[in-house]
Amino acid sequence: MTKKIKEKNFKIQVVNIKLLSNTRSGDDAYKEIITKIKNEKVSVPVSGGKNAILRTLWNDTYSYSNQNYEILYGKFSKFTVIDGKDWINLETMEVEDNVDVPEHKFPNLVETEYLFIPAAHRFVIISTQSVNINAVEQFMKVALKKVIDFDEDCEVIVEQSEDIFEQITQAEEIHKLLISISYTNADTGDDAFDFMDKQLKESHIGRLSMDVSPDHTKNINTDSKLISGALKVAQSNGFAEATIKTNGKKIKINTKQHPKVIHLKSEETLFKKKIFDTIMYLRRNNNKGGFEEQS
Repeated sequence: MTKKIKEKNFKIQVVNIKLLSNTRSGDDAYKEIITKIKNEKVSVPVSGGKNAILRTLWNDTYSYSNQNYEILYGKFSKFTVIDGKDWINLETMEVEDNVDVPEHKFPNLVETEYLFIPAAHRFVIISTQSVNINAVEQFMKVALKKVIDFDEDCEVIVEQSEDIFEQITQAEEIHKLLISISYTNADTGDDAFDFMDKQLKESHIGRLSMDVSPDHTKNINTDSKLISGALKVAQSNGFAEATIKTNGKKIKINTKQHPKVIHLKSEETLFKKKIFDTIMYLRRNNNKGGFEEQS
């Protein structure tokens, strides 16, 4: 009898990590900072009254387009930090100022799988009810600052849903548009994407904010290379806010409120390779095509 192959259905969410440094770059630099976060046991408060940490870290090598890439993976974990002050004793109904809490032990552990791809500088989690990308963003913004050098900086940007950007570009009217972007780390896309990314890099612009209002036509043309390119860069390297009109209704949009969710299916033992292939494909194709996404 043929053994049935177990399949895994799961959802992933993605954070784009960018190291801004004059002294180091490339895959090794990204491996160093993520490994340092784990080895130094950096713990950061996140929402829900919990702390987050990279509990485990291993490495592996995968091939894509006939080239080998190292990946890091492990468990992204959240737990509750309890101090020993201001406890109530329900037997005596008295307040106890100090209670002995077990050292180095913390309750309410929840965790999920993560995968970090240095070549794409993308940190990916399997999204669950207990752990989502917002916790990762909060964690990384603080943890990275703790391990990079004093003369370095970093950016942490949640990948946002294509659908919410399409809602902007396909609106009947766009009355106001704010776009904030920074240049990519060698991501590729269409002509408009490449045009805007090139302009940022050639001008040495760390961050560009565009506060756009329409002329007498009362509508912003998103088909122009300027606006189209900026919006495409913003999906992974910024954000956009817009006031639009759709079906006669005025709507305000903030793309940061709509993180990208990618639905995947693979053999249970090959889910990490599936994530790797997906991220490499999307990065080289400016997040286009082939994968189901949910706003």
